[in-house]
Amino acid sequence: MTNVCLFRLDDITPDMDWNKFYRVKAIFDKYKVKPLVGVVPDNGDPGLRRGEYHKDFWEYIASLEQSGWQVAQHGYRHIYETKHAGMLGLKKASEFAGLPYEVQYEKIREGREILKRNGLHAPVFMAPGHTYDRNTLKALRKLDFTCVTDGYANIPYRKKGLLFVPCRSSRPKLSGGVDTICIHCNELRENDYRELENFLEQHIQQVIPFTAILEQLWYPGRTLKIQMQERRNLLLHRLRKFVAESPVLQVYLQETWDEDRARKRRKRIWGLWRLLPFRKREQQGRENRRR
Repeated sequence: MTNVCLFRLDDITPDMDWNKFYRVKAIFDKYKVKPLVGVVPDNGDPGLRRGEYHKDFWEYIASLEQSGWQVAQHGYRHIYETKHAGMLGLKKASEFAGLPYEVQYEKIREGREILKRNGLHAPVFMAPGHTYDRNTLKALRKLDFTCVTDGYANIPYRKKGLLFVPCRSSRPKLSGGVDTICIHCNELRENDYRELENFLEQHIQQVIPFTAILEQLWYPGRTLKIQMQERRNLLLHRLRKFVAESPVLQVYLQETWDEDRARKRRKRIWGLWRLLPFRKREQQGRENRRR
């Protein structure tokens, strides 16, 4: 199976944390990586305002596009209006999912016009929070978008006129098949830069530009096999999230850790009895956190 990855940078705004963005860009430039950049057309989210407002923002983004970076429209204002989890069910908050078609259409259209007025060609769409529904996709098709950077399949596929490019990872890693690694520059910490550079140093031959995906003429439709891939990968994602957020399971994993994989497997199987009172311990943990 093909095992390659792409990169996308979310939450690109005129007043983002530019120091962090420039550090990521320097790493990408060093390894000649051309990522996808998700530009918020009219940012209204105060949480994304992390630095000084750059008046030359649009000219700068246009220069990135001309140099081979692919621009995507990242929603409209990045303001969550509903608690709808959308088609993927990853987050119960959305700028689009759950809203009427006409409302979604107008928001996406206005965002697209802003990008066009500033000289950007953005046929790719990324929804804030990875939350979109059928009305979102209907509006995207009507507005001539060709690609959605989202989904949990192992390969890109086409569905009703749109190309869906999987986006399963938030940290640099190879996930099997084709995957997009989603980076939020505003949230990066010191070790994240080292992790990114180490990954690129080891796997640069398996990193491709997003434009290479768009230039491919043939992709399969959303077959039953691809649907099953998505469901399996989503289930694994939710399971990993559940484990990561459970103090009891984290303690169990730490106590049964072993560098030898066979011994670690045996320890975790033999130690399952310790999780029998799991529900009670989880409930006690929640109550303690509320106090």
